[in-house]
Amino acid sequence: MIFLHNKSGLPIHYFIAALVALVVSNTVGVAAKKTNNSSALFKLPVWVLTNGNPPPQELSVNEFQINHGKLRVEPTSLRSPNSPTLLFVAFDTVGEIANIMEARTALIHEIQGLGNQYWVGLISANEPITIAQEPTPARELLSEKIGQLSQIGKAGLLDTLLPVADLATSVLLKTDVRVAVIFITDSDIGNYKTDYLNAPVNVSDSRDLSRRFAGRALQEKITRMNKAISKFQVPIIVVHIAPGEDPLNRAYQNGLKQLVEIGGGKCLLSKSMGDISSSLHEAFEWARSFYLLGFRLTAAKGHLADIEITLVPKEAQTMGTYRLVHPNKIYMP
Repeated sequence: MIFLHNKSGLPIHYFIAALVALVVSNTVGVAAKKTNNSSALFKLPVWVLTNGNPPPQELSVNEFQINHGKLRVEPTSLRSPNSPTLLFVAFDTVGEIANIMEARTALIHEIQGLGNQYWVGLISANEPITIAQEPTPARELLSEKIGQLSQIGKAGLLDTLLPVADLATSVLLKTDVRVAVIFITDSDIGNYKTDYLNAPVNVSDSRDLSRRFAGRALQEKITRMNKAISKFQVPIIVVHIAPGEDPLNRAYQNGLKQLVEIGGGKCLLSKSMGDISSSLHEAFEWARSFYLLGFRLTAAKGHLADIEITLVPKEAQTMGTYRLVHPNKIYMP
């Protein structure tokens, strides 16, 4: 994959065939650039919140400190919320047209309000996954492409979350920009190609209780994805514009929340059509406000490593009450 850059550092052109090949691959790629058997480069999102809001001043790299157990890890790079950013918006919308149109209108409004350091790419997250628009700063082109997206098919979020995270992490590690993903979905757990409502029973196993416990197949799917998603480093924000209220859909939404929070993301539920605009605005605020902290870690290969990121004591005192949000565990490739 070849990247050319303008003066702001953002990619000017992507070979679309390479992107599509990467997205549709069934192989979950590694989330860090491998250097040797025990050392890897990481770029993690970090939110610095004071009273629930971003800090008033911009922080520098020497104001962060990283600990892996008792080991101090030196940060090697920092990209601030004002630095060049690539934002992927992925669509999994196949339901009520009124909700979809409201989401598209709100999305176009949010994209129009982004600064010129933002490039946006559009992904159709139904099967098969397609790149609806390569990353671009052209706001009018993005608006046109959003209006052309299809809303026919089955729900695809559970099947496309990991491939999209793989794509975005690959771009993150090959470029010098922040990268984030916003999923817009109206998925219902009963609208997947996989039947999560009535999982098949293994008749040869008398201990198979799948049909006795509703949602067992969904629980197993989420558990497998929890293990896999720790390999990726991009924040993923899910905006559900039509969440179901039955017990199984609530379990599905809780599972999505667990998945995205592993990487510092959020799952936002719109309780009504009137909430869609505010939910999308909150998603964009979260995608805008993180620092990207780079460092190299040496740890046991093939295991999760515990990470704690704080501010240096002097900076912490000037900030007053603050809270850092970041991935607490990272996978060592």
